[in-house]
Amino acid sequence: MNNIIKYTFIAIFILSLASCQKSKQTKILGTWVNQPMSNTTEVSGIEQLWTFDASSNLIVEETGSDTVITYNGIYSMSSKNMGMSGYFVQITNVSSLLDGKYQIKELDESKLSLHRIELADGSTTAAFLWREFIKK
Repeated sequence: MNNIIKYTFIAIFILSLASCQKSKQTKILGTWVNQPMSNTTEVSGIEQLWTFDASSNLIVEETGSDTVITYNGIYSMSSKNMGMSGYFVQITNVSSLLDGKYQIKELDESKLSLHRIELADGSTTAAFLWREFIKK
């Protein structure tokens, strides 16, 4: 009888972890507006939109006064990263400036904060990149 209770609690625990990750995956879906983190970005007049879709596609669109540049790539989410806790987004094939592994610092219905912890090649040297978004 004790084993049944023990295995039931283990199953409930595993399911709750899986549902938390699915919740994060659902919350990240949609279009997010990058919030400038310096006066330089604000003055340039460039707006950057990141769109995460349910098929793991990521579209990054930069709109300037005369141009629109679109980058297409893929993303995947996980809750494991060599002993670090939290949730992570791996971004690939967008651009060499944006690809890498990001830790999700904040994610709710209206705000997303990403902190890049690794470059696409797995290197952590000069990987730091912080992005703040609001939901469009």
